[in-house]
Amino acid sequence: MEIKVADSQKMYDQCLEIRKRVFVEEQNVPMTREIDAYEDTSTHILLTTDTPVGTVRYRPVGDGMIKIERMAVLPKARGLKYGRELMAFVHKHAREAGYVRAKLGAQVHAANFYRKLGYEVASEEFEDAGIPHIYMERTL
Repeated sequence: MEIKVADSQKMYDQCLEIRKRVFVEEQNVPMTREIDAYEDTSTHILLTTDTPVGTVRYRPVGDGMIKIERMAVLPKARGLKYGRELMAFVHKHAREAGYVRAKLGAQVHAANFYRKLGYEVASEEFEDAGIPHIYMERTL
């Protein structure tokens, strides 16, 4: 397993392909919602084994805080703790860049995953792309 910042067009395209398969094809999120205005200001992360299987991105949102978004692992690689590895990489990378807090919009069914990583619920439930979410936050 290798986790790297997607610092080439090829790696970014691999991140997008994972997101398309998970969010657009599996969860029916419209592609027009999946690719947004924050693509160029986000740090995209790619996890590969023999092939690319996971991705996440983060972006600054002010006052030493980042927002973590678009965390996705392909079905064939789920249950192998790759999501946890991606989040650990983001936390370390962001800390080293000087950020002190992180927030994310968790799909409600994934809230326990983020709780185990130290996140606390920071909002009421809301809907995003037809999927129930909650905001969660933690100190880096």
